[in-house]
Amino acid sequence: MSVSIEYIPTGSPVHRLHALTKLIFALAVLTISMLLSQPLPLLLLFFSLLGIAALASVSQEILSAVKGLLKVAFFLALLQVFFYPEGTVLFAPIPSLPGLSVTDQGIIFGISMALRMMVIVTSFLLFLTTTPARSTVLSLVEYLKVPYDYAFLFITALRFIPTFLEEVRLIGQAQEARAHDFSGGGPLARLKTIFPLALPLVMISLQRAERMAMAMETRGFGLPGRTYYRTEKPGAVDIMVIVALLSAVAAAVLLRF
Repeated sequence: MSVSIEYIPTGSPVHRLHALTKLIFALAVLTISMLLSQPLPLLLLFFSLLGIAALASVSQEILSAVKGLLKVAFFLALLQVFFYPEGTVLFAPIPSLPGLSVTDQGIIFGISMALRMMVIVTSFLLFLTTTPARSTVLSLVEYLKVPYDYAFLFITALRFIPTFLEEVRLIGQAQEARAHDFSGGGPLARLKTIFPLALPLVMISLQRAERMAMAMETRGFGLPGRTYYRTEKPGAVDIMVIVALLSAVAAAVLLRF
């Protein structure tokens, strides 16, 4: 999962779009998926996202992330299936609990919820894998008027996730080289085996945060009069894509209501 949230430079047509266009695309997909209530349109939307990932040459990373989401999607669908009371009752897994029954509308609703979650996550993964962090910050600050501090915090958190996971892996290997067993037995035993990872990870994170704070201070972070070395403006293709996305959202709203 750590690979899939990093920017992957490939020079594809999707990469050449402005960061604002791709951010609007992710928000438009989120809005449309919330308006769709049937599994088939959500499934078509999901496959269209996979097609865009193939066009952007990031399909391998997206598919690996989707594979990790399948368990979460299945659990989410299962919860909705068993606790959605509307519709015709098909069967009751536990007859003594009449409220816990499976209905036809519950199955449709559960599948739709799982597909909606996968569509939303995939759309934002596409945005992150095809957009550099600098371009994301510029689009958030210049066009969406997000305060620079918040935009910088958001991007820094995203960039630290792969580093954090890599440090967990390295610390785990170092502890295993010192004969520490992470396999454990029951849940409590496995919880105790995680403790040797916690202290080194906290110390490394604090040192990294201190170095970043010093680097930010030497570069005048937070001072007024911020300027940018290079600015990016949406082109004609970006304007057409944004208009098409807004039109698609408007059409989905009209069809829904």
